[in-house]
Amino acid sequence: MADDSWRNLALWDRVKWSRLRRYQSASAAAEALDMKEGTYRCYERGPDSAKFIRLDYDHAKLFSREFKVRWEWLLDGLGEPWLTKDESQEEPSAPVNNLRAWREYRGLTAAELAKKAGTSAQVVTDLETGAAELSDKWLSALAPALSTNPGRLQALDPNETDPEILDTFSAIPKERRRQALEILKTFKPYTRLR
Repeated sequence: MADDSWRNLALWDRVKWSRLRRYQSASAAAEALDMKEGTYRCYERGPDSAKFIRLDYDHAKLFSREFKVRWEWLLDGLGEPWLTKDESQEEPSAPVNNLRAWREYRGLTAAELAKKAGTSAQVVTDLETGAAELSDKWLSALAPALSTNPGRLQALDPNETDPEILDTFSAIPKERRRQALEILKTFKPYTRLR
């Protein structure tokens, strides 16, 4: 029977659950995170505690790296906590689309993107994982929320090609683009033929 104790946990319980998978004590986790133990413990306390610290995006990213869980699950409880599937489960061959890469590039949580696009965080997660199809309708709704266009959202990983370069190039008048391209080519590294 699979362990599903991670389901329906409150934010502070997700932090504690994640920590317990890697560290038996809060002090060991705090040391690994280079944080005071008392400060770390505040993240594992509920809001009824006088010393509760609500987990934010930056700490969710930090904790998730150390605890080996998905930061989206840690912060918002979306999807599953696992970074990798069990060996018995089928591995995905490649990312379904670039939606998640764009959302992370813009520094948004699934909930924040959902709010900007007028949908739910679960829909965003389903679109990112391929559980729902990233149709033209969704591309048109999500691209403006991510300050891009549907074509780039679908075909471009913003971590591999900086969208700012494309935006800048697109802003150049068409009659001057050839000149701009020639200037950009001068920045290519010089390689000698041997």
